[in-house]
Amino acid sequence: MRAFKAFFAPNFLIKHYSRKILSGKYYSISKSIEMARLPITPQELLASSFFYALITFLSISIVQLLFFVLLKGRVFNASSLIGLKFLEFLTNVAIRTKLSFLENVAITLYSFGNLRVGFTIILLFCLFFSMFFAGFVRFLILSYPDIVSSKRKGEIDLYLPYAINMMHGMASGGISAYEIVKAIAEAKFMFKELSREFETIVNLVEFFDEDLISAMDYVKETTPSEKLSSLLEDIIFVLKGGGKLSTYFSGKSKEVLQREELSYSSYLEFLSLMTETYLSVFILFPLFLLIILVVMKITGENLLKAYVYVLYAVLPISTAIFVYLIKSSMPVAPASYERIYVGEEKIKVKIGDVKSGLRFKKFKGILKKFIRFMKSPLEKEIYTLDLKVVVVYVTIFSSIVIYLTYKFLQSILIPVSISSFALPLIIIIEIRNKKIKKIESKIPEMFKELALLNEAGLTIIESVKILSRLDFGELTRELRVIKGKMEWGESVAKAFTTLEERVKSDIVAKIIPISVKVLEVSPSFKDAFNTVSQFAEAEVMLRERIRSGMLLYVIIIYMSVLVFLVVVYVLIHNMFSSFHASSQALGIYMNIPFLKKIFYYISLLVSFFSGIIAGVISSGKVSSGFKHSYVFLMLTYIMFNYLL
Repeated sequence: MRAFKAFFAPNFLIKHYSRKILSGKYYSISKSIEMARLPITPQELLASSFFYALITFLSISIVQLLFFVLLKGRVFNASSLIGLKFLEFLTNVAIRTKLSFLENVAITLYSFGNLRVGFTIILLFCLFFSMFFAGFVRFLILSYPDIVSSKRKGEIDLYLPYAINMMHGMASGGISAYEIVKAIAEAKFMFKELSREFETIVNLVEFFDEDLISAMDYVKETTPSEKLSSLLEDIIFVLKGGGKLSTYFSGKSKEVLQREELSYSSYLEFLSLMTETYLSVFILFPLFLLIILVVMKITGENLLKAYVYVLYAVLPISTAIFVYLIKSSMPVAPASYERIYVGEEKIKVKIGDVKSGLRFKKFKGILKKFIRFMKSPLEKEIYTLDLKVVVVYVTIFSSIVIYLTYKFLQSILIPVSISSFALPLIIIIEIRNKKIKKIESKIPEMFKELALLNEAGLTIIESVKILSRLDFGELTRELRVIKGKMEWGESVAKAFTTLEERVKSDIVAKIIPISVKVLEVSPSFKDAFNTVSQFAEAEVMLRERIRSGMLLYVIIIYMSVLVFLVVVYVLIHNMFSSFHASSQALGIYMNIPFLKKIFYYISLLVSFFSGIIAGVISSGKVSSGFKHSYVFLMLTYIMFNYLL
């Protein structure tokens, strides 16, 4: 047996399909595998598809056989009934059509009997069922390269604009074409599948002695992305013609920014449509249907409980789908963060027997680590904090508050318990996000100033020292950290990576690798940093457009939830109570406490998930929705427990 990851097939099947591949068949499958960059040959994929299809056919057939053996009596009864119905149907068709052929067939089948005819029909159906699923499995395996290619195409197209800006910055800094390609290939944490395409170019050059143009031409022909293919074709023309890559990428970068603006406008329209759909389908419609079902319950239809259970399942699932659609449709490519651990390596050496007295030192070391872990919120900036540390502190604080409330104020235990945990987390997250936004807004100005200072003849170290004395808000502190690391002898490029490690921002994660690569290979960085500044400024402005454009819809969600709560209040406090008083004379019973509980649970669900949607449409983050959910939940709790 041979195996490549999840694909298995016997050797004789692989050899059989190898002969067919050599004869020129299955070219499209070979092309799909190349585009998907899968570590499997076409003959292995074909052999695996046949092998798994055969296993599926045999497995389903065995299950069907066991079913026949265990339920033999029922199968015979069903066969007799199916045979009788089929013969009656065939006879009726023969009489109506007056076809002698059908009459002869019907007479022949009648001679076999109902049982045999029905059993034959069941066997044929089971055979078709097994063959259908076997064919479906084979189709799925053969379609796998196309599915992977399609997924890779979307990811490549998503990250390509940011790679173009990075290549523009490096080309402006005087970096060669091969070094640019290699830098993109190494930045897998940033460009995902796009880096794999460039890694293929690097591998062809370094391991197969291909020249750069031939390697790029191969990737151009085999990549699933038409945009990347067009880009590589243009780069090949520039290299063959002896042109400047910096000039080409300058025009390409402007074109990318224009396309990004169009995509942001389309995304804003999409967000508005999604918000309106959510408001109508999952806020207003549940309330409307709930009122109808309450009336139906009064007239004798007991569907209310079933509706509530359905809503418990549908609302979370639908919200998750909406969140996925909104986040996956964002024209901003997500960035990952590379952590670079700098420091002395620790070497453990065992010398003789270890005395038991050293265990105390080991415990003391663990205690010091724990104390350092707990002290980190007091020593670090809020935007550099590890969320785990924050959760530990908030949990301790919340536990103390809950205990005291349980002892002295049990009547408000639930809101205090939720608030003691949720409020500190929400406040910390919001402060952290605001500080990161301030840093992002100053990033373009910082790189612009660095470029001006380099143009004036200053080195990067001298430029950072000057900027660390100026007012860049929260960014000034980070500049001082970078300056301090350089003064302690750390390389300039590595000192700059601390900004990316400390500030968890997509914009910072995208521009720091460009800056680091330029600083590693070129003493002159003014052109590259000007490019970085323009890219960062465009990114900040486009993100701000989304936030400001969606502010109105966040307000609409607030208004919709408030209208929802007001309508519920009026229904329970006025209409249902009045109806209950008048219906008692007619002998109609209306369980007001039960209805109040049902409306309470549904209001809590709608409030929580509406807050999540508000956060996602405003900033693209689920965590940003917690503050909205908290406000809605507290309003719901106050209304049902103190006003009704």
